[in-house]
Amino acid sequence: MIITGNINEGVAGALYKIYPYAQYCSKSTGFDLSLRTDQVKLAEMVLDHDVFINCAALYKFHQTNLLDEVYKVCVEHKHRPHIINIGSTTDRVKNGKAWRYNAEKKALRDYSNTLGISGVWGVSPKITYISFGTLSNNTMKHPRRQCMDIDTAAEYIKWVIEQPKGLAINEISIDPMQDKYWNEE
Repeated sequence: MIITGNINEGVAGALYKIYPYAQYCSKSTGFDLSLRTDQVKLAEMVLDHDVFINCAALYKFHQTNLLDEVYKVCVEHKHRPHIINIGSTTDRVKNGKAWRYNAEKKALRDYSNTLGISGVWGVSPKITYISFGTLSNNTMKHPRRQCMDIDTAAEYIKWVIEQPKGLAINEISIDPMQDKYWNEE
């Protein structure tokens, strides 16, 4: 298994608790995934793995570009890993703000679904897109929101990985309920 992201932060950090022996790629391990050269290098490394989790918090559409590189290299080499792209439920937001993050996640979601259908019907990787609402590592940014525990998010990713090989879970979107009613014990 190969995972993008820093083992000390975010979703990659939560996944590290479950998969400490996976290979992690981030700036802390010598990868600048905003550079095409490092994206190509990582794509070639995926050829030695059955699962690739694309969860680095990249910007400027680099997470989508990384998916593209990995997908193309895998198809070229007839390698069929399970690619899991971690997005955000902000991909559903439609407002007039000039905020690129939600557009980046929409692009990742759309491209994941486009490539994922190829995996269902042809000889290519299996692709899953998982989007989460506000996670507990962002509590300081959003102190009044109900946040989903980041370790629980990692457990959902694990659940997707453990599904039967012959099933494609194309997309999952998970939001913490904000109304107090749902959060009372």
